[in-house]
Amino acid sequence: MKVAPLLKGGLRIDVESPLDWRILRGITQDARTGGLDLADRVSSAMLADPESDDWRDYVVPDLRDGFDAQLAIIERAVADAATTAAGCEEPGRIFIHPEEAEDWFGGLNQARLALEERHNLSAAIESEMTPGRRSAWFRSQFYADIQGMLLTLVMR
Repeated sequence: MKVAPLLKGGLRIDVESPLDWRILRGITQDARTGGLDLADRVSSAMLADPESDDWRDYVVPDLRDGFDAQLAIIERAVADAATTAAGCEEPGRIFIHPEEAEDWFGGLNQARLALEERHNLSAAIESEMTPGRRSAWFRSQFYADIQGMLLTLVMR
């Protein structure tokens, strides 16, 4: 997989193998698995207050909808690119346009937070990692690299 900036802003991801597709599909899978409800988690301080009914009723659903929308944008981009690539001889390409950069950044962040929650990657010692934890660590690092490129090249 190669990731490069676009001249008019944004990024292009060139998918070169079936493993690349699995990694890209993994963004939304990682974000959605493990029972992490990010809307509740980021609201935990507010929800601890017994007077937080308005927050629970109005803010948390909007946060959840926003997080879901970010993942839907990524899911749709990967699915569309995979469908297009299946019908031609060239490698697949995903374009992240500047107007989608924040959604991609947020979706990648959701995936990294969920991986951290499940695997405690910040405390991981490489020589003691199981294959599953090592795979999660590599995915998290890849997601962080894409986030870094979005920050430095697109979201300036």
